[in-house]
Amino acid sequence: MPRARKSTTPSAAGSSSNNNGLGVRSRRGGVEEESRSAGSAAAAGMANVWGDWMNEEMTPAAPSAAKSDSKEESKPSAATATTTGPRSYLLPLTPPSSSSGILAQTGTLDSTIPGRSSMSKENKTFELQEPTVLFPDVFRGRKCVGVFTGCSACHSVVITEDGEAYGWGRNETSQLGLGPPSPLIATPTKLTIPNEESLKFVSAGVGKYHTILVAENGNAYAAGGNKCGQLGVNSSVEVCERFRKCSVVGQVVVGGKSKGGDDSADEEEEESCGGSVKIVQASCGENISALISSTGQLYTTGSSEFGQLGNGETGEYIISAGKLGFANCSKFIRRSVFVQSEGDAAIEKGDWSKQANGGVDSAGKVKCVSLQDSGSICIGSVACGRNHLIAIEAQSTSGEVPRVFTWGCGDYGCLGHAVQADEYTPRLVGVMRGPIFASNHPVAAVAGSNCTLIRTKNGHEIKLYSAPLPTESLSSWGAGAYGELGYGKGEQKSSAKPKFVNGLDSCLVTDLACGFGHTLFLIRNDDQEDAKALKKVPKIEEADVAELLEKQGGGVGGCEDGGEEPAKKKQRGKPKKN
Repeated sequence: MPRARKSTTPSAAGSSSNNNGLGVRSRRGGVEEESRSAGSAAAAGMANVWGDWMNEEMTPAAPSAAKSDSKEESKPSAATATTTGPRSYLLPLTPPSSSSGILAQTGTLDSTIPGRSSMSKENKTFELQEPTVLFPDVFRGRKCVGVFTGCSACHSVVITEDGEAYGWGRNETSQLGLGPPSPLIATPTKLTIPNEESLKFVSAGVGKYHTILVAENGNAYAAGGNKCGQLGVNSSVEVCERFRKCSVVGQVVVGGKSKGGDDSADEEEEESCGGSVKIVQASCGENISALISSTGQLYTTGSSEFGQLGNGETGEYIISAGKLGFANCSKFIRRSVFVQSEGDAAIEKGDWSKQANGGVDSAGKVKCVSLQDSGSICIGSVACGRNHLIAIEAQSTSGEVPRVFTWGCGDYGCLGHAVQADEYTPRLVGVMRGPIFASNHPVAAVAGSNCTLIRTKNGHEIKLYSAPLPTESLSSWGAGAYGELGYGKGEQKSSAKPKFVNGLDSCLVTDLACGFGHTLFLIRNDDQEDAKALKKVPKIEEADVAELLEKQGGGVGGCEDGGEEPAKKKQRGKPKKN
C-alpha cells in the first residue's frame, strides 16, 4: 500500500521512511552482478557506495596499493560535483530513434479486458501467450522504427520507416483519433490528421486516455480524453475525436537564445509547435503530457493534483465541503524552474555539514533552492509515469554530466529523493551527479506507474525504487494475467524472478514497450539469419480476430460500455495518515 498523501514538504522523520535506496545491475563478462546501496536516507552515504561501485566498474584493475585511495576519491569535491554556471548544449535535438524491425506483441488483443476481467479459458487466437508478429499484411513488408504505449494505457501506436503512424487497442475515449469512440480498434489502423493526411510522424506519446503524435514538421497533435487538459489544445472540451494541433505557450527562440516567458505567463505569445518551437519528443501519463522542443525546452499540460505540471504548486482549492479541485492546465507551458535541496546546494560550495540531514531545517522541512543556471537548462529527454515525470538534461558541449530531475507524485520513493513525498517543481536527483557518472552519464529514462529506471551511457540501469532490474537479455517477470510476459501457451503467466522469453531467444529485439496487459517488440530483420529466426515466431492475421472486429463495430457509451472518458474520482481531501 502507498503511504498516506503528503501535501506539504516532507519532514525529517519522513526522510528515513520505507526506502531501499538505489541499486545498479550490470552484465560483465557474461556474468550478471548486482550492487545495491543500503537504503540510507543520507545522500552522502549513497554517494560513497555508488562511488566505490562505479570506480570498480569503470576503472581497469590496478595494483592493490592503488585501492587504498579509492574511498578518499569517492567523495566528490566542490569543484567537480556540478557546474554552477550556464552550460552550452549540443543543439538542436532530434527525435528519439531505434533500429527498424518487425512488429510483434504479447498479451491480449482484446483491449477491453485488462483491469476489468480475466481472459477466457478457451485460449482464443487473439490472446497472445507468446511473442507474435502482428498482421504482416497491414504493413506490406514495411519495417517499423518505434513502438509507443504507456504503463496505464491499453492502446498502442507504431511508426513505420516511411513515417506513417498506426494505432490499435482501447478506444473508448477516442484516444486513437479515428472519430467517434468505440470499445476498441482490433487491428493497427492508419492515423492521420484532418486536412493534413500526408503528414509524416517521428514520435508519439501514449497516455491512459489520450495520444499525442509528433510530426516531422515539428507540430504535435493530440486526441482522446481531455478532462484534465492533458491534450494541450487550449480547449475545455472533454473529448477530441480527431487529432488537433497542440497549443504551446512559452518562449520564442531567437538565434539560439530564449527571451521572455516564465511558467505563469499566460499572456505570452502563443504559437503552433511548428513555428520557432519545434517539438521532437512527447510523453504521456494518466492525465499529464510533456513535450520537448529541438532547443531543449520542456513543456507540460494536464493535471496538477500531485504537482506533475512542475510549476511549483497544485493550485488546490475547495469546490464544496469535502471536495477539492486543482488548477489544471489546458495548453503546453514552458517549465523553466529547476531546483535542488539546500543540502545539495551546500555541497557545490564545499560545505558537507548539511549533507547528513539532507538540507532539513529545524522545522523539519526539506528546503529547496533554484539552481543558478535554472532558466537556461536544456532538457534532452522526458518520461511520464502515471503521475510523475523524469527529465534528463541535454548533452553539453564541454562534457558536464547531464543532471536528472524528477517531480510529481512521490509514492514508493519513485522520485529518488530518499522520501515518499510529492515534488511540485523539477528537483535535482542529487545522488546522480558529479564524477561518479563522469564517464557513464545518464542518457534515457523510463517510467512505470510507480517506479523509474535510468539507463546510462555504458548500458547500466539504475532504479529509483526497490525491485529487480532487467538486463540486456530478453527476460520478464512479475504479474502477467493477460500473457504479456510472453512465456507461451501452457506455461506460467507470472514469475517472481526473471525468466527468459524463449519465443525470441534466436531473435534480436531492437525496441520494446510495456503497456497495461500487453507488451510490444520490434524484431530485427536485416539479414538471412534474422529472417530465419523470424520464421519461428508465430503470426496473426485479420481472420484470426473476427470476433474482435465484430466488437469493434459495437455500440458506444461510457467507459464501462464504451465512449466517454470515465469521470475522475471525486476528491475527498487528503487521505488520513495511517
